[in-house]
Amino acid sequence: FDRDPFADPDLRRDPVEEEVEVLVMGGGFAGMLTAINLKEHGVEDVRIIDKAGDFGGTWYWNRYPGAMCDVESYCYLPLLEELGYMPKHKYSFAPEILEHSRRIARHYRLYDDALLQTAITELRWDEKAARWVVSTSRGDRFTAKYVAMANGPLSRPKLPGIPGINDFKGYTFHTSRWDYLYTGGDSFGNLTGLTAKRVGISGTGAAAIQAIPHLGEWSKQLYVFQRTPSSVDVRNNAETDPAWAA
Repeated sequence: FDRDPFADPDLRRDPVEEEVEVLVMGGGFAGMLTAINLKEHGVEDVRIIDKAGDFGGTWYWNRYPGAMCDVESYCYLPLLEELGYMPKHKYSFAPEILEHSRRIARHYRLYDDALLQTAITELRWDEKAARWVVSTSRGDRFTAKYVAMANGPLSRPKLPGIPGINDFKGYTFHTSRWDYLYTGGDSFGNLTGLTAKRVGISGTGAAAIQAIPHLGEWSKQLYVFQRTPSSVDVRNNAETDPAWAA
């Protein structure tokens, strides 16, 4: 359930061994902004590590159909003025947020300092050297004066604690690891691979309420399993008015 369906499975590289001033754990908004602010204050020796295949954090992982943000884009997306970008909608859809993350990374040349598809496996303090010793899943070894932890929890799939869930014989995946090779379509729907399928979805939170309309439209039969009802409000999303933006 924790595999990355979006990354290059054939990525190979030699292990890196180096000393850095600051090592940033995570390539989401927090990690990107930390690295950018450090560079703007003269700290150039920064290394970013993330197990994802690209920048974006939770917006890298969550690509299920209908995925979007529930905070107004004009105050949620960072560095809009700096990059001269205006969001397309009041509440942005996930593909736009992921692309904005990549836009930030390109503009500030964060890819030059990043090791992606790389998980940190150990973080150990060396008292004698007064440095952090950092090991990774690809055999890297870093010594860092500072470590900035920007590793949020929203990229980690949480399975329901149902007895036998790992013995289920049908095809399963978590919404944050959506398998479009199986369902067909993309973040905007068109799930043609489900037209002959009976589909069950567990939960009715924010992710489910966005995915369910697409599942209901394309699957042969949809069952929604709900433990605790969630409150639902009117979103009133709209395209950004160019005159208002100006």
